Amino acid sequence: MSLEFRKMNKGEIREAAELATRAFDDYEYFTNWFPDKEERSRVQFAIIWHEYKTNFGVATYLVAKEAGVLAAVAQLNPPSYRKPSDLCYFLHGWLRVYNAGDKQRIDDWLAMDAAAGKACHNYQKTGEGIWYASSLTVDPAFQGTGVGTRFIEYWEDYVIENGGKQLVFFTNSEKNLNFYLKRGYEVFDEREFEYNGNRMGSWSLKKILHR
Repeated sequence: MSLEFRKMNKGEIREAAELATRAFDDYEYFTNWFPDKEERSRVQFAIIWHEYKTNFGVATYLVAKEAGVLAAVAQLNPPSYRKPSDLCYFLHGWLRVYNAGDKQRIDDWLAMDAAAGKACHNYQKTGEGIWYASSLTVDPAFQGTGVGTRFIEYWEDYVIENGGKQLVFFTNSEKNLNFYLKRGYEVFDEREFEYNGNRMGSWSLKKILHR
């Protein structure tokens, strides 16, 4: 497999959002809040697409491509990252997210997402050179092919080359948790979320980066 790794260009935002939507389709991170598949797909795409559009040029987006096909995408937030203002989100069409599904469930999901990321955001403030990986998604068609492992190696090298010393992120998947633990990441925060009787674990991980 001949993979190309590089920064994402603006013309790939929609394709990247569609990839992430497919990758997240069966994750408890979304299914617990949006059990209906059609609504879930609409909400997932709307949230991810508008998040990418608003943060493009502010956060760092990296992609992996195989024969011109997008295989993986990641959003990395450097220590200098500042979340865009509510006005920026509004101007990029964020209110359209609420046309995709039930407003209360969307608000509930957003509150959960903020709480799940809190440990990582707080950890970023404890030292210099700590990058936060807001998302890492591999297209289902490329999962199990080694793309994820090679992509992580690339993003770690990218962070180091840009002055980073540590990388933090969270996952809500036990399968993914084991994947990261095998690659040198360690859990520094663990919590649990419950919605409509469904429970979901959330693990924050970190790794000190070395050449």
